[in-house]
Amino acid sequence: MVNDNAQLYSMDVSATADQAWKALTDPEVVRRWYFGTAPRTSWEVGSTIDYVDDDGGTQITGILLEVDAPRTFSHTFIATWYGTENDQGSLQWQLEPAAEGTRIILVHRDRHAGSREGSETDEGSQRLMDSLRKVLEDG
Repeated sequence: MVNDNAQLYSMDVSATADQAWKALTDPEVVRRWYFGTAPRTSWEVGSTIDYVDDDGGTQITGILLEVDAPRTFSHTFIATWYGTENDQGSLQWQLEPAAEGTRIILVHRDRHAGSREGSETDEGSQRLMDSLRKVLEDG
């Protein structure tokens, strides 16, 4: 269920669930579509997940809330790209079978609806989905 402060993004891709999971979790693949950042984590619930740029700077940080490979993972989302910590709620990535491959669903909960940060995050989330599709379908 998506509440008023949540946004859902969904797309079907012509990729297997394993390929999609790798695109969401493998640092080298993630770097290609996630604004030049890669996840650094142990993938254990309760552990930190940082999205780190090529210079070693943390652009997003959070705590893993759920990990059920290869179906879903979620984490809190604190943006650090403006030099301060900005709580953006949480992100949940879900994978489901689809007619021609895999459905990838991104749910962004408790975002700043109607604010500048919410608008930027909405635009950024859509760009992420578009970039992820390109990596999965075009290589």
